Amino acid sequence: MSSKLLMAIGLDYSGDSNSPKKSVDSVSNTLVGLNLPSTINYIGTDQAIIEFSDYKDAEELIGNLYTYSDEVNKLKSAQEVLFFYSIVISCDSASVSSAGTIINLLNKIITENLNNNNVANPVKIYITKEVYDSLAPNLQDLYHYQFKLDKSNIIHERYAKDTKRCFVVSPIDADGSDIRKRSDYIFETYIKPACGVSEYRAVRGDMMMGNMIMREVIEALQSDPLVIVYLGNPKWKGWNPNVMFELGMRVGNSLPFVIIKDSTSNQIKYELPFDLKDIRCVDVPEDENKDELLETINTIKMKIKGNQTPVDCVHPYGIVKVNFGNQSAEYTEASDSLTKLFGCKVEGKKLVDVNAHLESLMPENQKKPYKDEQEKLTFQLISPTSDARYT
Repeated sequence: MSSKLLMAIGLDYSGDSNSPKKSVDSVSNTLVGLNLPSTINYIGTDQAIIEFSDYKDAEELIGNLYTYSDEVNKLKSAQEVLFFYSIVISCDSASVSSAGTIINLLNKIITENLNNNNVANPVKIYITKEVYDSLAPNLQDLYHYQFKLDKSNIIHERYAKDTKRCFVVSPIDADGSDIRKRSDYIFETYIKPACGVSEYRAVRGDMMMGNMIMREVIEALQSDPLVIVYLGNPKWKGWNPNVMFELGMRVGNSLPFVIIKDSTSNQIKYELPFDLKDIRCVDVPEDENKDELLETINTIKMKIKGNQTPVDCVHPYGIVKVNFGNQSAEYTEASDSLTKLFGCKVEGKKLVDVNAHLESLMPENQKKPYKDEQEKLTFQLISPTSDARYT
């Protein structure tokens, strides 16, 4: 990557195109609550350019933007929601030319979002392909597949913070090996585009960064709403035991999954292991085949859609996934009517956060009975027969 990174930030009240726009306060006043670096240039009242020498500093600021947006937009009406638009580019120096380039890209991004009514999430982050290619895979996983902003600029949009995660299982091998190259190719060329248009954020299991990787993998296999498994090609070291183990765990949990396999091995058809023969898989060509690319991506997308199991109910409903390992719980699915009833986005939110929101709407005399009832229901779910005080 070049030695400099520039981030442009633009502000706009654009939550409701049918309402009169609210005037934007100066960007310098709006961003005063953020931990900004010293090198910042204000362009007009609603745009700013910040200079970085390392992407990790940009990532820290992006995290602050999400936190800051949550705070300033809390319980705001549609026409009062403040939107943050940002793009990161790399350049040789923070010149006038570079400033003009990034502001031009920022304005195109804002226009593109407004024209497509793409204002569901108040923080919109983009990076150029050059920046994306320089990132570690775990950071690349935060961004959608590339798209053309115009004839000369390819960019990646960051997933919304509450996007549902799709855990991806694939063979792992040394960097630069044929196995690793193939797994990376399948992920970038097929899985990521298919997940992106299906509102999932694809995350590779081999990029788990915690201290307890095995525990994180098992938790993902037990909790994530979807798992995609790339089996690898048997021509390299046979079937990968870790892949088979993780696939078996997902199958055993009776949770949604999609299997991808190479159509041939050394151009010869092959058989899957006995236990997988009756499972319908998505075939990808062994060699790059642009003619089949879009069709295969669409097939994966349809398999993803087919593995979603929405509840058919005329009443407001939500599905809460309880993780017994750390006793956390979150809504994995919610009807539009429930979102409207609760007055907040429910799907993807932690149960405690939704309950806190509901409590904030209640009169004081109702809060304690509600908390007691929630505690009782949660306890009975985890341990239905072990405590007489909840009988």
